Amino acid sequence: MRIVLLTVLIACISGAAHAQAPASRSSFSVIAGGGQTFDDESSLGRGWLIGAALDRVLAGTTRAELSLEVVTHDRTEGFFLADGHTVIGGVSLVQRFGRGRLQPYAFGGLTAGYHSGSTTFGGLHNESSSTDWGWRAGIGLTFRAGSRYEISPELRMNGFFIDTDSHPAMLPSIGIRFGIPF
Repeated sequence: MRIVLLTVLIACISGAAHAQAPASRSSFSVIAGGGQTFDDESSLGRGWLIGAALDRVLAGTTRAELSLEVVTHDRTEGFFLADGHTVIGGVSLVQRFGRGRLQPYAFGGLTAGYHSGSTTFGGLHNESSSTDWGWRAGIGLTFRAGSRYEISPELRMNGFFIDTDSHPAMLPSIGIRFGIPF
């Protein structure tokens, strides 16, 4: 009888045991890498990618993400020369697969991009800027480093619906994302 009472007493006064920390509902991340900018006919050049994103869990392992990125391009060889940058704002749905230390994910969404740059062809120099709407898609793999950090290699594609041939139509990129769940 004493053993039963002692067991009930311990069960009543002890706290709940957790096997792991509760999952975070949001995260902030930065991304750095490189990309290539294409118009509808050729490459405008390669450059760097830098950006930041904020995401929030919608349900289960599906998240909504807001992001802001800058992709540069520079083509300095040949008869066609180009340089400039594109600022991309995006909203995406991110689907993570699993809840473990390794979480593959895929995402897709909508973007708006502001491009500013110049081209030179056959001695004719042209400055241009545009704002275009588009789409985005990508894949990545999140490595959870404890409960405080995430590191994710990521491939992404931004595409834009353009009015003029010289505006960026497609921006594939690769980067490393560093995230802090909160």
